[in-house]
Amino acid sequence: MASGAEDNVRRPDDTLAEFCADFVAQLKSRGVSLRQAAERSGWSKTSIGNIAKSENLPKLDLVVDVLTSIGLSANEVEEWAKRHALLAALPSAARSGGPVSETPSTTPAPKRSAVLIATALLAAVLASAITAAGFTYLRPVASGNSGQTAGGSTTGETRPVAIEIYNKVALGSNDLREDTTRVYLSSRTVGSCSRKACKIENTEMNSGVLVVATCRTLGDELVNFNLDAPGSASNPHSARSALWYRVVLPDGRSGFVSEVYVAPRDRGGLGLPDCPGVIAASP
Repeated sequence: MASGAEDNVRRPDDTLAEFCADFVAQLKSRGVSLRQAAERSGWSKTSIGNIAKSENLPKLDLVVDVLTSIGLSANEVEEWAKRHALLAALPSAARSGGPVSETPSTTPAPKRSAVLIATALLAAVLASAITAAGFTYLRPVASGNSGQTAGGSTTGETRPVAIEIYNKVALGSNDLREDTTRVYLSSRTVGSCSRKACKIENTEMNSGVLVVATCRTLGDELVNFNLDAPGSASNPHSARSALWYRVVLPDGRSGFVSEVYVAPRDRGGLGLPDCPGVIAASP
């Protein structure tokens, strides 16, 4: 079983069973019980314990949170995240060690781009670095549960969270489509930054990309629908908000993104603190 960072990169014969066994071995090698791992990471004992007998690849955020909380370095967690991403990209048969069928499935596979996998990995690595700097990384639970951990417990600590970019526009009375213009980070909490010299270049993102949010603030109110289109405002997928998140990219750059451009479950502030030293945009 793997014990060091260099051993955790996926081997040609790596399987889900080996990944889970190595994960459990990490806890045992450090003398950490399920109860202690739960207390340190915020995940429940059940969620962590189920990894030992899971038939599915554990959630990346659970793996990152637990391994970080028991003392693995950022480099070690990075290698675990790489191994997870590589396994996640495999067909389920190959992931479990079985033969891979050459006959295409009649059911379309979920669309999971290489960009999404890579960005999820980088978000996990960044989260490890944030933890090392004195914060605790936590995948957010449902909106409105401020201070509640993924495992269901509560905490008074401020925790950066991973949020998902949701670059979709509400059209007509019920339609929802990917916007043709990609989301980007802004240096100010104002709309149309590409025309106001506040766009942060080379930060364009499509739906599904994960970023780490550290705080929230107010700014221009934005919408994800056409104000002139009949019925769009009443579309159940429509969103309107003046709330913005400051997010940090894996390369260290940071900027703001309106919450109308993040997944619905990641809206509402997520219990994040107000961004220090930020002057909100004028109404």
